Amino acid sequence: MSPLEIRAVKLGALPIIRHFTDRLGLRRALEAYVPKDSREKVPASDTLYAILCNVILERFPLYKMGEWCQEREVLSPDLCGVLNDDRVGRALDRLFRSDRATLITDVVLRAIEEFELNMDRLHNDSTSLKFFGEYEQLRPKAARPKRGHSKDHRPDLKQLVFSLTICGDGAVPVFYRLWDGNVTDDSTHLTNWMALQRLTGTSKFTYVADSKLCVRAVMEFIDSQGGTFITVVPETRLEVGAFKNWIQSNTPTWVEVLRRKGRKKSAPDSVYLAFEDPRPSAEGFRIIWILSSEKQRIDEQKRSIAIEKTADALNALVGKTYRNCERLGKAIEAIFAEHRSERYFHYQITRQEKPRYRQESRGRPNNNTKYTKQIDTFYGVTWTHNQDEIRRLAKCDGLFPLMTNGKDMAATVLETYKYQPRLEKRHEQLKSVYDVAPVFLKNTERIEALICVYFLALLVTALIERQVRSAMKTSNIPSIPLYPEKRQCKHPTADKIFDLFRDCRLQTIMQGEKVLEVVPDSFSLTQNQLLDLLGMKTDAYFTTEYANR
Repeated sequence: MSPLEIRAVKLGALPIIRHFTDRLGLRRALEAYVPKDSREKVPASDTLYAILCNVILERFPLYKMGEWCQEREVLSPDLCGVLNDDRVGRALDRLFRSDRATLITDVVLRAIEEFELNMDRLHNDSTSLKFFGEYEQLRPKAARPKRGHSKDHRPDLKQLVFSLTICGDGAVPVFYRLWDGNVTDDSTHLTNWMALQRLTGTSKFTYVADSKLCVRAVMEFIDSQGGTFITVVPETRLEVGAFKNWIQSNTPTWVEVLRRKGRKKSAPDSVYLAFEDPRPSAEGFRIIWILSSEKQRIDEQKRSIAIEKTADALNALVGKTYRNCERLGKAIEAIFAEHRSERYFHYQITRQEKPRYRQESRGRPNNNTKYTKQIDTFYGVTWTHNQDEIRRLAKCDGLFPLMTNGKDMAATVLETYKYQPRLEKRHEQLKSVYDVAPVFLKNTERIEALICVYFLALLVTALIERQVRSAMKTSNIPSIPLYPEKRQCKHPTADKIFDLFRDCRLQTIMQGEKVLEVVPDSFSLTQNQLLDLLGMKTDAYFTTEYANR
């Protein structure tokens, strides 16, 4: 008689991923749009699905994909055994050659329908993905790593620009574009808006973006198409300077439009006041000025710190003398550049002459020794605070202007714009949680294909978070103990949910090839609660079909 054997499959949170990807029809879409090759032992769609699960859950290196899949049986055992980095690379090649735009549109439209996403408000922003080394450019269609304005503050590195659009319903990603590294945001918004118009089938949505949207041609086009936009007015606009000059001798009629509790109990409330500028922009659009109490405190603190540090550095120069005027000027400019504080100070480089006598000939000096008078020139600095400019800037603390062509009240415009940090969180998730860094892929086509997988990962995790948070709100559940020591979590993230199921296993008792019993792990109360919020049945979590996939 054959001995008994226990085979354990580490499912982790894979069944949760499967549940949502099935609702999205993601595997079906991959099979439909990614080119097939009968010679491949592992279909490209299966390989890409395995990459997606890996990106969402554990971020193993691509060359360890087969080992990772085999331990968790993401695919059937015979496929996991032959999955290697070459097949991963070829699957990415096929994804690049596929109609990725239609693939993404198909999946996003399914998400909108299946999860009833509200598409009335769309937020767009971009971030830079930095790269090291040289990269092959096989086709001109692939985005090219180049040097540009680095949002990671690494101008020495090449980068790609990743533009992402989310909806205002759960911050779910609905559209992305990958651009060359030297592309600026002001040149992308028109393309993005037109793509979103085709995706939603209408122009009747509010498009929210940062100050790079504030371009006459783009705003006028959106307005002519019946769309609505909200953007920040850049400091370089004449309207900003005119208003800041006006408030030096006038007091706007501020109206409180929003109040939020401080992050800490001891912190004061964050208060937002609004004033609609009676003078429209040069294009004829509304400008709403917002006065934020929190930004006011931050602006004042930053200015005080800059003034203090600059004064200390200038005082260190006061006690020194320089023989070279140009060298002293560069030292002063360096101080101002470091702290961005030149406008807070008046300074003057002083010149001082000191006579010095030198004997004309060598030898011990005596009564007949003749001396030549020489003049040594030294340079120093004196400075004072620019009190007029400091007072002028103090009156502008906490101000920022919003421009819109919509007719909503100022409070609604501000609330809509304040959703923008949710988009920044998605960028943070991509770059820090997912640690997107395809630096080992020297082929730009594969890099672009991998970024497509990362977008799908963001979409799936965002839907999971939205599902849990919406269900918590519907069930009146304020928080769930997901943090260490069973501390409560008010806004569960996908990673915290996955961590709770990280060690879930399915044990199968075997005698030879005969299955005697299947023993799943038992769930805790919190795990059962989360599965209920996710809309999953406990029995469906440990399906044999999935484990033997």
